[in-house]
Amino acid sequence: MKRFRLCRRAIPVLLLLAIVLPARADNDVITDFPGADVNIGERLFLETRFSQYFFTNALGDANAVVPGDPIMATLQTTNGSVPGPFAGQAMNCRQCHIVDEVGYGPFGNHTLGNRTYADFARRSPIPARDDGQTITPRNSPTLVDAVLPRDTPLFLHHDGQFASAHDLIIATLTGRNYGWKPEEYATAVHHIATIIRDDDGMGYLAVDARDSRFRVLETFLGSYQNVFAGFNNYLGSYIFDPRGLTANLISPQYRLDMRYASDDEILETIASLIETYLKNLTFSQATNGVDFVGVGTPIFNGSPFDVFLIKNNLPQRPATNETFAQYSGRLLQMVTALPNPQFVTDPADGLFETHTQKFQFGQVELAGLKIFLTGKDSPRGNGQANVGNCVTCHSLPAFTDFIFHNTGATQAEYDTIHGLGSFNQVDVPGLAARQANHNAYLPPTPNHPYATGIFETVPTQAQPGQVDLGLWNVYENPDFPAPQPGLRQILPRLMGVTPPQIENAEMLSQQFVFSGAKGPPDGIYYILASENALLPTTNWTIIATNTFDPQGHFNFSTPVAPGTAQTFYKLSLQMPTPAKALPRTIALFKTPTLRDLAHSGPYLHTGRLDSFEDVIRFYQDFSVKARLGEVRNADPELREIFLDDGAILPLAAFLRSLNEDYTD
Repeated sequence: MKRFRLCRRAIPVLLLLAIVLPARADNDVITDFPGADVNIGERLFLETRFSQYFFTNALGDANAVVPGDPIMATLQTTNGSVPGPFAGQAMNCRQCHIVDEVGYGPFGNHTLGNRTYADFARRSPIPARDDGQTITPRNSPTLVDAVLPRDTPLFLHHDGQFASAHDLIIATLTGRNYGWKPEEYATAVHHIATIIRDDDGMGYLAVDARDSRFRVLETFLGSYQNVFAGFNNYLGSYIFDPRGLTANLISPQYRLDMRYASDDEILETIASLIETYLKNLTFSQATNGVDFVGVGTPIFNGSPFDVFLIKNNLPQRPATNETFAQYSGRLLQMVTALPNPQFVTDPADGLFETHTQKFQFGQVELAGLKIFLTGKDSPRGNGQANVGNCVTCHSLPAFTDFIFHNTGATQAEYDTIHGLGSFNQVDVPGLAARQANHNAYLPPTPNHPYATGIFETVPTQAQPGQVDLGLWNVYENPDFPAPQPGLRQILPRLMGVTPPQIENAEMLSQQFVFSGAKGPPDGIYYILASENALLPTTNWTIIATNTFDPQGHFNFSTPVAPGTAQTFYKLSLQMPTPAKALPRTIALFKTPTLRDLAHSGPYLHTGRLDSFEDVIRFYQDFSVKARLGEVRNADPELREIFLDDGAILPLAAFLRSLNEDYTD
């Protein structure tokens, strides 16, 4: 299947130098600013000189050739190490987020296979320093669809530490993955800005990398200084005809005059350009899906599953005002009712180039889809015993709900190391104790560079009590203010609180009466009223505070005098205080996408599982443990999974039907 993606390969062109007198660019020249932003964003993504290793070894020369960082010499895989695609260089983003360097296509070496901007390691190696850290605390996540439009706030990293790609990029370039320790933040920022100011445009990346994708001319004209200036000399005139600069002439809002730009302005601009590049990393979509700057609604079309939906005229995304849960339920009803499914066959409907499997969706995959879509409230048919409940967290069509759950992955790893039941005994401080001693419990940051991060640490036999608690490290952490509004917005879902449903509303005499169900038993709710619910500035007033009965039902009535203005009412649940909510964030991690899963293994944030079948067996095991009350802070939905051994084959087949040929 062909993928709709912006072509970012620069076509080498001969640029026309201005003769003696500077000449302004023709105002009628048509440029492709978004395309250039993506192209230069990729160049910055690949840049190896921002690292602490380069800073230490270059001795102030931005264009020095330094010995390669040993960490770049190899790639770690589940089967050992192999030569690294960036051997002889220093750290860059692509080392942990590979696409085709060791895979298939014009830039690959056809060895390990393609990646969806992930690597092959259980946890990624990082540059050596004197702090003893050698690997990242978690498996590197795929970046494809990482910033896809969604109906939830944006959370990035497994623990939701970042609320924007922009913030994540800055933290990565100045952080431990690039060799920088938290106390070196200011040095890192100045060094990165110096690379941009002093780059001579003659390095391999500017001239030869990716089939000369970033080349302007084989001269200094391709320097970052010229790129960031819009190829405009300091007299205010173009030094050559801009009509040949489509791939490199960035948008006006990203242009900087290096005579006046501050270090922070340069770093902010770098982050903006890389963010534009990341928005271009999407799985195959119809042309009316998400565009290359991240706007739109995805209509996926690259996997056998997508082709199955298309061939059978099944909906590829929710209808207007339809929730993801409603869409999934409707899709289950429709596939169950198909009288004569039109299956996907290889090669008639497609042919994989980067996978060894067949491009197919048949009876086995259909059976797996039905298990996947079947949830706790789904009607059962034909004595169906297997309830995947997968779609509750892996919402279609992106196959993720973009928020956080505890499936038991942290507990499984910790108990394997320290003994069954050990994770349940780990002493985790409450909010007051944690806030009173940041350094003892929370991750290091530039504000707290010497914090221990004991609860953002890979567990080892030598250090009992050290473990990765995921979202617990971020929730109500004052060093991470950006994600807090979004976390408060999704808190009801994190707490497993489903919105109550209004079942009946009517006027009885001069009383407006309504009732409902599915509230948290004995939980508190507020009745809010407003005369106009349609304005964005609507002020809602609490008019009553009530309690759900033990079955989760509620009843409410309020007098309505004749002739009074119309009034709108809504329910609001009382949520626990941060101190009570914090324990409910233990071991919560963000739901990954399942699309093209074969290109992002090994699996779970711990990287401990190697196959789809391993993951399914993991859920079999931990769903049973959750029902027995043996999983610390288990997600309530984990208890609703019921899978026997007969589910493994069809579920794994369905997951493989989500694979596609992802290439650069």
